[in-house]
Amino acid sequence: MNSSSGELREKRGVRNTHNIISIIFLSLVALLALSFSIALLIKNAMLKREEEAVRSELEALNNEGYYTEVETQILVDEAKKVAADETEKSIKSTIQRKLEAGEGTTSTIRSLFPEQLVVASDGRYYFFPITDEIEHHPFDEDDFEFDEKGYLQYVGDDETIKTKTGVDVSRFQGDIDWDKVADAGIDFAIIRTGFRGTTEGKLLQDDYFENNIKGATKNGIDVGVYFYSQALNETEALEEVQMMLDMIEPYDIKYPVVIDIESADSDSARTVNLSSDSYEEVAKVFCEAVKKAGYKPMIYGNVKSFTLLMDAIDVDDYDIWIAYYGTPLYYPYHFDMWQYTSSGSVDGITGNVDLNICITDY
Repeated sequence: MNSSSGELREKRGVRNTHNIISIIFLSLVALLALSFSIALLIKNAMLKREEEAVRSELEALNNEGYYTEVETQILVDEAKKVAADETEKSIKSTIQRKLEAGEGTTSTIRSLFPEQLVVASDGRYYFFPITDEIEHHPFDEDDFEFDEKGYLQYVGDDETIKTKTGVDVSRFQGDIDWDKVADAGIDFAIIRTGFRGTTEGKLLQDDYFENNIKGATKNGIDVGVYFYSQALNETEALEEVQMMLDMIEPYDIKYPVVIDIESADSDSARTVNLSSDSYEEVAKVFCEAVKKAGYKPMIYGNVKSFTLLMDAIDVDDYDIWIAYYGTPLYYPYHFDMWQYTSSGSVDGITGNVDLNICITDY
């Protein structure tokens, strides 16, 4: 009986131990469940707070004028329309103001397109983007002023720039008193040697060439020469330059030997349909022949010459004589001489004469 009683007590002890373990296990499970529930409650509370914060932020953004993507696009489109309307009004106002002030149509259009060269020709307007591939001249519009004689003078701050005043003449000026011209303060003269006929293409010498070059040099005026070209190709360009070189051989030519590239006004002119490539070929052949003969080559032309007739970048290796009447100069690229008027007045020359300012020391 004692043995059975001990076994019974042992079994009860094991059972009690199992019960305690079960209680502890269940307690742990309950504790974990409670912890998980608390964590969920905390998470839900945090999410709710975040939701409320986001909602509050959205309400604040809405109150501050923020819009949906669709609403934003509508506002952008409306703003574009308003800006376009305002721009159109501004352009119209500018055009009206300039025309009422007496500015010409071409000048007005040019002011509206400052990043392009605008050229008027044959009733049309052509637009050429201004490029940085060509050297630009350094002058501002306030760097030049007319003196009491009507000569254009450089008044800028660059003390290294020394300019000279000159004329270019032909038979159209008739007999010239070069002694008076020298006393009038003229430093140099560019004298026409000859020209090619615009229709038949005949080579002709200028009737006053010898009188002009002898009279100018005798009175201490440095000279250069020019030829009005109507050459169609390399062969004719060489004919023109050879004629010119033969004529100037006896004289001291200190200024450039120039080819005059301009479009003829007549519809019957032989160059009326000449391509830009052909104009450039003529100019280059002429200049290279002049250089080979030991003279300084130069190309004369106006804004149309260096845009429509030739591409300025393709003749950029040569000295440039730009013709533009009035100030400021409407040409952004480098130049060596500027013909600024065709109606100048110089003592010793009857009637109007072309006046020039030279910025290169020849």
